[in-house]
Amino acid sequence: MDCETVVCWFRDPANWSGPNGIPIRLLEHGYMSLLSVGIAALIALPIGLLIGHTGRGAFLAISIGNLGRAIPSFAILAIALPITLGLGLGLGFWPTVIALVFLAIPPILTNTYVGVAGVDGDTLEAARGMGMTEGQVLRRIELPLAAPLVVAGL
Repeated sequence: MDCETVVCWFRDPANWSGPNGIPIRLLEHGYMSLLSVGIAALIALPIGLLIGHTGRGAFLAISIGNLGRAIPSFAILAIALPITLGLGLGLGFWPTVIALVFLAIPPILTNTYVGVAGVDGDTLEAARGMGMTEGQVLRRIELPLAAPLVVAGL
């Protein structure tokens, strides 16, 4: 039976079991992705909320975020590899997680900032006129209205 290389590889039962099997590698990939996005969210969400709410530092933060989009992922991995080797973290998992964190920060930061900054000024004025504090305005007004964009960034 003649088959294409990829098809034969997927049909081989040896690739579906053991420590190097497809299910284990799929779980590792999911864990690495979730960990990277979680770390990036812990970094980028507070910054995006702060600059979106106050408007201070927006140009700098968005410029750095957009610069991060321009750097190829292989270059980020090449930068992360010597750092993790120097810290004794190994060769495969942590350099990849660090590279993915740096790749995940720009869309989370940008979308959070744009979502919070894009809330209608009249809505904010009405909330402040009702006596809401700045923290309440951010939590009860800006964050729920910006949620679709924040989730899109995540």
